[in-house]
Amino acid sequence: MKVIKKCVSFLVMVSLLMAVSGFLFKIKQKPIVAEEVEAAIGVNYTIDHIPLSNKRPGIKRSIKYIVIHNTANEESTARNERDYLTNPNNTSSTSFNIVVDDKEIIEAIPANEMAFHAGDREGNQKGIGIELCESGDFEKTKANAAKLVAYLMKTYDISLSEVRTHHDFSGKDCPRKMLGNWEDFLEAVKIAYQTLD
Repeated sequence: MKVIKKCVSFLVMVSLLMAVSGFLFKIKQKPIVAEEVEAAIGVNYTIDHIPLSNKRPGIKRSIKYIVIHNTANEESTARNERDYLTNPNNTSSTSFNIVVDDKEIIEAIPANEMAFHAGDREGNQKGIGIELCESGDFEKTKANAAKLVAYLMKTYDISLSEVRTHHDFSGKDCPRKMLGNWEDFLEAVKIAYQTLD
């Protein structure tokens, strides 16, 4: 009987250690390397992190979702959006991880850190927030975003079913220019995923 209890205790401890190590592995998911993204998807990728603040708490987290947004600003570029995060007049805590336009992609908060974009605890804590700019050639922006999402899916082992909209988490009409044809965007992501090396 003592031998059985010891075996059970040992198995429980091993299971707990495996669960904890798996959790820690997910928490410490590697950061993105700009050159690797550019080589994989053929779009300029700039890492320009904002400092720790009410927009960037610096909390590492596991990643489960990719959450898509539109900026709701038809004049703003990726650079404008990133720079607005550090504008002293912008006192909101709202933020995002990555912003995409028709010419470039800018990472403002590391993908493996929490940002405040989904209007929902689960979406913020586990979702990479991606803003799609509405300025310029929006079809090109969507194509760039589809490639990026495919890359992130492969990098962080995220399924297509976990590519979500802001609307999925908070009910907000966002991404406002894509909700009506969301399945088309997912199809573009699927095709981009299949063409990645």
